[in-house]
Amino acid sequence: MFDINWGLFLLASLTINSIPGTDVVYVTGKYHVKGKKGAALSAAGLAVGYYFYIFLTWLGITAILLSTPSLYLVIQLIGAIYLIWMGKNILQSPPATTIENTEKNNPKKTKDYDFWGGFVISVLNPKVGLFFVSFFPQFITSSNPSYLILILGSVFCLGATFFNVFYCFIFSRLKKLSPNKSHLILGVIPGVILIFLGCLMIYETVSRFYQ
Repeated sequence: MFDINWGLFLLASLTINSIPGTDVVYVTGKYHVKGKKGAALSAAGLAVGYYFYIFLTWLGITAILLSTPSLYLVIQLIGAIYLIWMGKNILQSPPATTIENTEKNNPKKTKDYDFWGGFVISVLNPKVGLFFVSFFPQFITSSNPSYLILILGSVFCLGATFFNVFYCFIFSRLKKLSPNKSHLILGVIPGVILIFLGCLMIYETVSRFYQ
């Protein structure tokens, strides 16, 4: 239907998505403090954030954003701070089994927070847009319709969401360990990693600013 090597695209997408990254750490941490629903909503928010950048890439806005270094750095800095804040929340939050009553008292607020938290993390990471701008053109020719980016992006988003949930499911098996061990692996470590990545992003952003 389209002049595109679907086999190569799917292989590249699956390979990239199968590598655990910040999003997997975030969803796993959410599972620990909010349970399955919290993790699923967070993964959905991340997916919508991916598609936000795919849509901007289709419109050509992402390229404009990346050509404005100061704006790019500001967005990245805000995203790094938000990542640190989310890591701190995961560290300070009790396991999911101890917060069920709180969620029952205000389920809508909790669901909105989980979904939009994932969305904000995606949107405040301009590297997502940078990746899409550099990745999709490898599989699109001038003879292809422009909306092909949306199709490829949808396939990529589905793969990313699948692996976010898949790794969360794998790590959830660790809940069978003792409470202290499971809290360390599913709560403390993800929280520390998010804070570390946020600090690293701030360092890299500031370093580029002063170059």
